[in-house]
Order: sequence, then C-alpha cells, then structure tokens
Amino acid sequence: MSRPAAKITIRDVAERARVAISTVSHTFSGSRPISQATRERVLRAAEELGYDPNPSARSLRTGRSGIVGLVLRPRYAVTGTPDRAETFNRLVGSVATEMLRRKTGLIHVPDIDDPSVARVPMDGCIVAHPYGDDPVLTELTRRGIPVVTVEEDPERPDLPWAVRLDYPKVVTELLDHLREGGARRITLFTGTEDNAWNRRTRETYLAWSARRRRAPRVEVLSEGLTPEDAMTAVRASLRGRHRPDAIIMATSDFAAPAARVATEEGLRVPDDLMIASLTDSEHSRTASPPITAMDLNHESLAEHAVELMLARLSGAAEPAEALVIDPVLHLRASTLRS
Repeated sequence: MSRPAAKITIRDVAERARVAISTVSHTFSGSRPISQATRERVLRAAEELGYDPNPSARSLRTGRSGIVGLVLRPRYAVTGTPDRAETFNRLVGSVATEMLRRKTGLIHVPDIDDPSVARVPMDGCIVAHPYGDDPVLTELTRRGIPVVTVEEDPERPDLPWAVRLDYPKVVTELLDHLREGGARRITLFTGTEDNAWNRRTRETYLAWSARRRRAPRVEVLSEGLTPEDAMTAVRASLRGRHRPDAIIMATSDFAAPAARVATEEGLRVPDDLMIASLTDSEHSRTASPPITAMDLNHESLAEHAVELMLARLSGAAEPAEALVIDPVLHLRASTLRS
C-alpha cells in the first residue's frame, strides 16, 4: 500500500528507482535524454508511490506554488546600456530557460524588502552573486524560504546549497600566462562590489604576487563608473613612472576602452602592454585587438543552480559542500605576444 501522495517527493521516486534525483527530474521534464529502460523504471516507481509530476496538481495538495524566485544582487548589473549588462543578461536568461525546460515558474524579485514581495508565493529563491554577509540571505532564511546561491556569500562560504566558481584556479592560470609572456609589472583594476567575484580574484592575485615575491599593484574602480571616468584612472596609471606592462580589468566594459587609451599613449597591445578582463562580453570579443577574458560560465552556473534548487525542494539531502565549476579562460590577441 503506497504512502499518501502528499508525502511523496522526487527523492522517494529516485530511491525507489535506484537513480539520481536529477535523472527523475529529467525523465519528467524531457530536458535530457534518458534511456528507455531507466525511464520505465522511474515511471514505474512513481506509479507505485503515487507521485504526481504535475506542478499544478502537486501545489493543490502540498501548498506549493510551482514558482521559484530569482534575486540578482549586484547593484550595477543593469547600469548603462543593455549591451553593458550582457554578463547578467546571460545569467538571467539561462536561469529562465532552465526553469522553462523543467516546467517550473520563475519570478524576478527586485527588492526583497518590498511589502508586495512578501505576498509572492515562492517555493524557493535563487540568489545570484550575493554580497558578504548578505542581508537578503538572512531575510530569506528568517522567512523559511529555501535558498540556493549562484556564487557564495564570501562571509558564509560554507553554505552548502550553492554553486560557485573556482576563481583561484583560472586567475592563477591567467597570471601565469601573463608572466610567461614577459609581464613583470601586472596591475589589477579590481571592483568595489563586495562579492566573491571581486574578493576571490583579488585574494588570488595577492597570493600569487606574494609567491612570486612581487609587490602587488592594485587599483580600485567602481563598477558604476562610466567608461570615460574609468579610463581617466587607466591613463594616469599608464603615465606613471613605473607603468604596468600588463593590466587586468575587472569588467570587460573597461577593458576595450583601456586598449584605446594605450594606443593613444603610444603603447602597442600586446607588445608594450598586455590587457585582460575578468568578465567576457561582446566588448572584449570585438575589441581591437580582441581581449583575453575570463568567462563566468553563467550558462553552467544557471543549469546547476536550477537543478540544486529543484532537488532541495524535492527533499534531497543537504550537500556536503557547495558545487564548484570552472570559469573559462579565453586567450586572445591582447595577451599573445609573438
């Protein structure tokens, strides 16, 4: 005799069918190819347990809405023109696509403190690029809303329901690449947002400099600056007595203009000055020369965050640790010396 349907979760089905929770999810959503034998085993287990994969039907029994919230934390994510926001457009679009493939609703939450948000029937919430000790995570936890983060809260790196990027691995790879190309005075133009992207890349640069016994060269530029204002700082650096022979710009919005400033100052890229960026976008890909950049792999972040959220809502056991994926380093002409 099967248990009452209201108590049956996707985890129960996975255990009965002896497959992963994600396999059950893919079986019902059709988002991934599943072998016929596995599919039949999952469907048989679901029938035996009385599990209903229809979100609307389940919501009537369980009180769930079938809707997940998305909070995008960086305050400058949509600053300026739409093309400046490409990095976050990719993330939001990818999360929406993954939710659609899994037949789950998604709602963007611009302000968690807005009283109207309290009436939004979210089953859970994905928080992207949280700040250190982020009050949004604190508030969602207080309300009892299950949370998954895209990137970790840098003050709470041990929260397990998270997908994060392995910045040390790829930033070290970039720094070694610049050094092998002959760079000896590498300046990092870091951002002001207190998130893992800025903290971990800066920490990696400082640790790398210490290992190489080099004095670190760090300048801070707000992500909210206009490219023109940011280039004023770049120009001053290039005119300094000990000008850098390589610069790493946090955002690709500033990397392409930096190449133009270098040319105006009579410097050849990459022969006199190598330039790289810690995000990738149309700005870096179409610059002259194209800019070496670290892609934050937002499509993969989104896919894994959605899978993690649906697993959490389905009663999966808490992960032992956050899921870690690699950014992607694209080496281009701006750092490739002949």
